[in-house]
Amino acid sequence: MTLENTRGSDNGNHSKGWSSRNGRDYYRHLGASEYAYYIPASHNGLNDMFLHSSFTVKLKTTVMDPLRIALCWALIRSRHPLLMAKVIWDRNSGVSQTADEEPYFWFSPPKNKLKESKESLIFNNLSKDELISNYLNGPRTLSDERMSYLVISTPSHPEPSTDDDEGNYDLLMCAPHFIGDGASLHQCTHELLALLASPQTTHDLMQSLIQPSNWVELLPPALESRLPALSSGIGKAAAKVNFLQTLHKEIGGHTLRRQERGPQQTVMVEKSFSEENTVKILAKCKQNDVTINHALFALCNVAWGHSNLNFKAIKYPVMMYTALNLRPYLTPHPSSTYWFLALTYFNVVLPSFVPATIAAFWKRSRSVKAQTRKVVQSPFLPSRAMIGAQKRAARVRSSSLPAPTKKSSSSNCGSTADSTDSSVVDPVLSLPASINNVLQVTSGTVEFPPAPSAALFGLSLIGNLDNIYTQTTSYSREKSHSTISSAPSFPFPSAAPAPPSIQDLPPTDRIQIITIHTVTTASRQKPGGLLLLEHTFAKKLWLHLCWDVNGFEAGHIESFWECLEDAVEELLISSN
Repeated sequence: MTLENTRGSDNGNHSKGWSSRNGRDYYRHLGASEYAYYIPASHNGLNDMFLHSSFTVKLKTTVMDPLRIALCWALIRSRHPLLMAKVIWDRNSGVSQTADEEPYFWFSPPKNKLKESKESLIFNNLSKDELISNYLNGPRTLSDERMSYLVISTPSHPEPSTDDDEGNYDLLMCAPHFIGDGASLHQCTHELLALLASPQTTHDLMQSLIQPSNWVELLPPALESRLPALSSGIGKAAAKVNFLQTLHKEIGGHTLRRQERGPQQTVMVEKSFSEENTVKILAKCKQNDVTINHALFALCNVAWGHSNLNFKAIKYPVMMYTALNLRPYLTPHPSSTYWFLALTYFNVVLPSFVPATIAAFWKRSRSVKAQTRKVVQSPFLPSRAMIGAQKRAARVRSSSLPAPTKKSSSSNCGSTADSTDSSVVDPVLSLPASINNVLQVTSGTVEFPPAPSAALFGLSLIGNLDNIYTQTTSYSREKSHSTISSAPSFPFPSAAPAPPSIQDLPPTDRIQIITIHTVTTASRQKPGGLLLLEHTFAKKLWLHLCWDVNGFEAGHIESFWECLEDAVEELLISSN
């Protein structure tokens, strides 16, 4: 049995559908984007994501009962089967037609969904800082056999509560980056908490869990099979030239001063701005025709200029990168899961000198907006995303990393069918090394030397999480159903039906069940790694910085972080 023809259109050589020989177990190759993320993760868990949330719960003996949590977690996993999948390496399985080992997803539906979910669920009493530090710096939590993990913690010394019926909890949800992104984590956490707060009894949840699942409809294909492809030769050639032209314009000569001063130790700091100051910040951005995401690039530009004493000696501009969600650009697919990787990346280039006036700062923010709009509105965006994914995968493949240790699951592989794909990662399109090889100078065969293209660091711009989470989940004893204070607004579908509005209940029937206080996301870093994250939540602006404290010159990142805080205060809060 082959499912290729039912899993979406074949995009040239990018057919990434799921296949099965026995009608029960399914497999598919990793797409280029998945492969580029998987190889580093398979060795040390690089980029393994986590989401931490702290929340309080009413009626904790019923809502947070361990069996109820396990049932809800099992239901979530059955709706999103990549959370239960594995990655297998085996050259003798018949999956790969090459002589080399190639990784591929393997999904075998669990015989007992509840038992399977408990193997990736743990209860403990660790604090937020302990949960995050252990995940970032300890042994890898995830593996090829365990693609998701949930921790529910009741801290040993909880914050004092004003209500004896209210319990304090910490949640840590983990998944590798090659099966999703931060948006997947946030939506999944929201779905889990909404399910916990629902009026469904243990019996109701069990009945839902034992219902058969249509895995063919739920298993997501690789990103590359859903990117619209250019069909004409002229269009493909134009896409190649456009990709090179984009690289030609992306010039950056500033880099962080890395220095290995000891074993890797990743830390995370955060800064939240009050609701009053957040209103000021967002209003200032709106007044100047930008968003906080645009302004943050300019703020980092200013902070870098103030903290880097040598910036005047560098004649090249500053370049930073960020991710772009490709879901709005994908071709339709029947799967309702949001657990799949759908990211591409683009760079923002800004002058290296600090803007002399506030007006110049806002002009620089609008430059970020213009660069972003040019990327988002380009008809070549899907093609650039495809080529970029192939180049990242090829770079990983050419790094000659040793293959991970073979897993003992090769006995399962004997039942798989031969694959129609000849390799895991499609060959990189034949491209010249530089646009200068296409646009030759008229004086002869002399080529300009390539300009530096080094990025300072990456920004993870998560956006407004109040559109995903509901701040208050309420419960009506008399009407026996749950309600959420504001309906979630999310760009891709959830398998859970939207609950009724809280306005439908009389005030006397509303009892607050779950209140989320903080949300934090990041990922495991490499030595010398750094990531800046931004989101708004609970009507506050939050900044998080995650970096290896022993991977940089002493005080280097701390100085940048201090200057970034000062820039927000000076340019977005105190200025008129």
